[in-house]
Amino acid sequence: MNKAALHLALTMFGLMALPPVTANERPDRSRSKEPGIQLTSEHMEAVNRQRRIIFQDDVMCSNMPFTMERVGPSQLEETIAYYMARLDAEPNQIDSVWHEWGEGNIAAWPSKVLSPPPPGYFQQWWEAGIDPVRLLLDECRKRSREVFFSYRINGSDNEYFQEQGTVTLPPMKAEHPDWLIKAWHRYGYWNFANPEVRDYRVRILREVAENYDFDGISIDFARVPILLPAGEQWLRRDSITDFMRQLRLTLLEIEEQRGRPLLLAARVPENLMGCHFDGLDVETWARERLVDIFVPGCRSSDVDVAAFHRITAGAGIKVYPSFDDHHSSDGYYEPSVEVWRGVFANWWSQGAEGAHTFNLVFSSPEAAAKLDLPKWAHADHWQRQWQIWQEIGNPETLKHKDKIFYVQRRGGGHGPRVVPNPEDWNTPRHMYFNTNMFAPLPATLANNGKSDTLLTLNVADDVSADAKHVQAITLHLVLSDPAADGLPEAKRIQPVTVATKAHPGGRLLNSPPANGIDEHIEVRINNLLLSLARIEKGWLAFPVEPQQLAVGDNLVGVRVTERPTDAEAEISIEKLELHVDYR
Repeated sequence: MNKAALHLALTMFGLMALPPVTANERPDRSRSKEPGIQLTSEHMEAVNRQRRIIFQDDVMCSNMPFTMERVGPSQLEETIAYYMARLDAEPNQIDSVWHEWGEGNIAAWPSKVLSPPPPGYFQQWWEAGIDPVRLLLDECRKRSREVFFSYRINGSDNEYFQEQGTVTLPPMKAEHPDWLIKAWHRYGYWNFANPEVRDYRVRILREVAENYDFDGISIDFARVPILLPAGEQWLRRDSITDFMRQLRLTLLEIEEQRGRPLLLAARVPENLMGCHFDGLDVETWARERLVDIFVPGCRSSDVDVAAFHRITAGAGIKVYPSFDDHHSSDGYYEPSVEVWRGVFANWWSQGAEGAHTFNLVFSSPEAAAKLDLPKWAHADHWQRQWQIWQEIGNPETLKHKDKIFYVQRRGGGHGPRVVPNPEDWNTPRHMYFNTNMFAPLPATLANNGKSDTLLTLNVADDVSADAKHVQAITLHLVLSDPAADGLPEAKRIQPVTVATKAHPGGRLLNSPPANGIDEHIEVRINNLLLSLARIEKGWLAFPVEPQQLAVGDNLVGVRVTERPTDAEAEISIEKLELHVDYR
């Protein structure tokens, strides 16, 4: 057992305590004599690099150059230009690029551990002496970016094995069905309670770390967090912690051999209870310094940044909350720049150390056109992404810009087979991550009008202090009223599209209330009664004064003041947004 493993073992049994680490504690690269995981000063300097925006690039997303047989080495320059357009578009705040090479069960590189993909993916590049993994790594380095290898720990195998209508099980899964958990996906997921599974996954990542000069490895638990038998996740949490210990020691061993830092990150659920639900003992990981970076969240706008700072206090671990543009918070598929601003303004105000983005997948239209990729040649999507990358990586570049702050809807965005939709909700047992199950919307209003439905709305901007810069603030509500379903269209307000992606038919409409509903809905912010609403395209819009808002959490109360005595169904709040418009 090497020294690091010995110290870690002693720590695990409570014989040694872990002291705080700072970047300047040690004058040289030699390992200190402190107990626990030992990190050099050079390692800590790498942890403390500037990362305004971490761009997680799903390189193997469908219809991308490296997934298309018709794009090959003869189009090398165009392929590089396509993938690098995101970094070459100036200005941008991207400091770190994390490449996610597929689902994690078939190698995108010449591997001795993982099976190769079917013909047509990488062989033509390899035969030409080009390794796509090394190619993108080197191109990002030329542009002075930090580069991580992001690994989907339990991917769903949805890209390599669907050919000509047939689906083939990944070879290792076919050989070891006893290593799998049968969940909603027919292939099954790796059961990390099995030590052979943990060893196998570590061997894969060792190969990557030894063969490529990445700055770090990121373990993406978002894809997919079915890691342990359903209903037993927290009881078996030590299995995942054991995997993280093995991996950490492996990467530190490689770091010492190569003479430069090799960091370890983990993308985990957005709050501690969600981590516990999925069997991730992130408190122990932090206490034992098993990671350098936490990336909490995926499709959620409600990341508990403060909780992650609390468990990492003194450990030198960074926290970068994540937002997914595609597998989205329900009702916010590919949301506006104003929504992105609101989400990250809230996270900056809560102490985030940078921004992590996922599924901002578009390249420039010019680069896509040169490779004849019409699916990605959309100027409006490209401009929206580029604007996001110019703004969200610094609270100063968000200041005095229009924002939308919203209350989140549970589920959705990837359902109903994977994550339940809000209108047909059930509590998932196989995973918390990606479900937004703590989200409060939809929420019903009591028919008797005796109590408010209370919601918390987080608003980062100090609009009261900056009132001279504010043009207007409006609270917007979308309501559904099943009691109005029998009324003719002319007697109801305009319907609203509540959500799109993953809902039946690709569109979820509200059940519009009857005309005059604006006279019977009362809204308070911080117990201050708002003026009556006006109807705007099916939304109820309430004017808000800057002095009515607090920085951070605001209590919103919604009440129906008059309801037919024979009404059985309740009105539901489908969406709640606060629009802050600046001069």
